[in-house]
Amino acid sequence: MKRVLSIQSHVVHGYVGGKSAIFPLQSQGWDVDYINSVHFSNHTGYGSFVGNKLTTMDLNLILDQLINKMQIKYNAILSGYIPNSDLISCLGSYIKELKTRDPEIFYLLDPVMGDNDYLYVDKSCIEEYKKLMIEKIVNLITPNQFEVELITGIKIIDKTTLKEAISKLHKEFNIPLVVISSIKSGILNNDDSFISCILSVNNEIKYYNIPIINSYFTGVGDLFSALLLDKWFLNSNITDNLQRLSKSINQVLTIMNKTLNLTHKMGLELASKEGLNGDVKNLQGKINDGKTMKYFELKVIQSKEFFSYSDDGEFEELSLD
Repeated sequence: MKRVLSIQSHVVHGYVGGKSAIFPLQSQGWDVDYINSVHFSNHTGYGSFVGNKLTTMDLNLILDQLINKMQIKYNAILSGYIPNSDLISCLGSYIKELKTRDPEIFYLLDPVMGDNDYLYVDKSCIEEYKKLMIEKIVNLITPNQFEVELITGIKIIDKTTLKEAISKLHKEFNIPLVVISSIKSGILNNDDSFISCILSVNNEIKYYNIPIINSYFTGVGDLFSALLLDKWFLNSNITDNLQRLSKSINQVLTIMNKTLNLTHKMGLELASKEGLNGDVKNLQGKINDGKTMKYFELKVIQSKEFFSYSDDGEFEELSLD
């Protein structure tokens, strides 16, 4: 059985972090060892929450027990939301040790730091992620556009600056496989009903345009990264890394599209059933608005049948000229 060590946020109610990632991986045959970087009542999109964060001492004790004392073998490592630089540094030192013992361990780093020009971790995390990446222990990175800009210091406004940022991730930060989970409309297309997902291997860049669903969903990036890890291993028979990554991305985007459409449909149905006032058919989840957010929690359990998708994908692969 494939085994992955996952380090992400945890919420009691809702679906972000590990709640978005663990079940999909388990449903596809992964044995998931997971560490909660935070333990919150609910995600922050509700506007209020309670809970606590993992201490560096506790993380060190847990990793030392798993890696040095129990000597557990992992096929992959997946990391997402980590709230401060000390935790990132601690994790990085153990991953470096693991990769020294077994260079075949695949590390997928989702450097969760913010979105839409809003930083929701300590600013020191930016520099710590840079240090971690330079160590040549990361195989695949899945930031969004804002996170790429934070890491590279390059504001992405067009194709040229996008290429510059991707090249910097490859060359300066030693990332073999780059996936930018979302690029705003207007950069690669002029249709504001689409965003784009980018992938690059050795600066050969492909992308997919994805239709926007008019609502705010949380946990999407966490589910995306977990599914991508699974599909990367599923497609291990493909020897060309660009083809392997492209097929994996297309499969993931297909699953995500099905999951988000189901989430949106079920959210509107629930709002209608509860007799929500107003135009229910145009209801949108809004950040920091618990009254609307509750309807659009990812339907991770209900989407179980989608996670095993293994066809080529339903999106058109495009090349960046």
